Amino acid sequence: SLRKHSFLISERIRMDKKDVIKITLELIKEKKLEKTSIGEIVKRLDSSPGNLYYHFKSKNDIYKEVLDYSLEEITKYLDRVKTVRNKKNYLFALTRMLIKTFEEREEILFFLIGIKGSYYLNKELDSPNFLISFKNALLDEKVYMGNEKLITLRLNMFLGSIYEVLYVNKLVNKRNLNEKEIEEIYMASWGNDLEESYKIYEQNDLISDLSREN
Repeated sequence: SLRKHSFLISERIRMDKKDVIKITLELIKEKKLEKTSIGEIVKRLDSSPGNLYYHFKSKNDIYKEVLDYSLEEITKYLDRVKTVRNKKNYLFALTRMLIKTFEEREEILFFLIGIKGSYYLNKELDSPNFLISFKNALLDEKVYMGNEKLITLRLNMFLGSIYEVLYVNKLVNKRNLNEKEIEEIYMASWGNDLEESYKIYEQNDLISDLSREN
C-alpha cells in the first residue's frame, strides 16, 4: 500500500502540465471543443483520472490553462516583430505575423475560435493580451487620436475578421493566405485609417509652417 501510494505521488509529480495542454489542443482540433472529454485526455496521456485531477480540478481549469498557454505562444511570435518608426510598416508586419502564426499553429487557432463565447470560460476573449502590440501602435498620437475605446472596438473587429477568414481558408480549405490576401486584410483593417490620419497631420503641419512664416 505504501509502495503504491509512493508510485502515485511520483506519477503525479512527473505529469507535465504542458503535456496536458498540448494533448488537449490536439484533441480539440480532432474532435472539436464540446466533444473532447476528460476520458480521452487521460487515455491520450496514458495516465489515470486521479492523476489528472491532482493538477486540474475540472475541464474548465484545463481550458483556462490552454487559453493562457495559447495567448502566451502568440505573444512570443508577435514579439519577434521589430518596432519601426513607420507605424504603417509596423502594423502590417504585426498583421502578417499574426496570420502566419495562426497558420503555423493551427491547433491554437482552432481552440481560440471554439472557445470564444463558450460556457467553459467565465471571461470573454475581448482584446486578448497578444493584441497589446497592435494597441500600442494605434495609441500613437497620429492614429485614432488616442481614442482607446475606438481602438478596442476595432481590435475586436479585426480579430473577428482574422478568425473568419482563416477558418474558411486554413481549417476548411487547408490553404494559407498569399501575400496579396494578407495585404488586403491589412488595408481593410488599418490601411485606410492610417492614410487618412497621416494626411490630416501633414495638413496640420503645413498650416503650422505657413503660420510661422507669416
